[in-house]
Amino acid sequence: MKVNNKIGKVALVAGLGLLMLLAGMNNALSPQGTFAPVAMAVGMQDTFGDPMQSWRAIESPMIIWLGAIAIILTELTSGVVLLLGAFKLWSARSSASDFNAAKSTAVTGLSIVACFYLIAFGVICQEWFMLWQNPNVNTLQEAFRTFATAMLIMVWVNTED
Repeated sequence: MKVNNKIGKVALVAGLGLLMLLAGMNNALSPQGTFAPVAMAVGMQDTFGDPMQSWRAIESPMIIWLGAIAIILTELTSGVVLLLGAFKLWSARSSASDFNAAKSTAVTGLSIVACFYLIAFGVICQEWFMLWQNPNVNTLQEAFRTFATAMLIMVWVNTED
C-alpha cells in the first residue's frame, strides 16, 4: 500500500509540474495572449470604476510586460522544480526514509505554485486591482483551483511514508 501512496504522490507532483510548464510555455508562445489579460487586470477594466480605487490602475506597457514576464518565469520555474521533485521522489521510492528525505524539492515547487497563485492572483489581482468586480473573467476561479490543487498535493506529500 505504501508503494502505491508513493507512486500517487510522484504522479500528482509530476502532473502539476507538467501543468505549470504547459501554462508557462503557452503564455511564452502567445505573448499578446498573455499581455492582454494582464493589461485588462491591472488596468482595472470592467470594474466598478470607483475613484477611491481606480487610481491603482496601471497602463504602462513596460510595467504590464514585466508582470507578464514574471508570470511566465514563475510558471516555468515552478514546473521545472516540480518535475525535478517528482524525479527525486521516484528515485527514492524504494525506501520510506529516503522518500521522506527527498520531499523537499517537491514541497518547494508546490510552495512556489501556492504562493504565486495566492499572492499574484488573490492579493494583487483580486483585491488590489479589484478583478473580482469584473464579471467577464474567470481568472480568479482558475487561480484558486490551482492554488487549492497545490495545497492539497502538498498536504498529502508531507504525510509520513
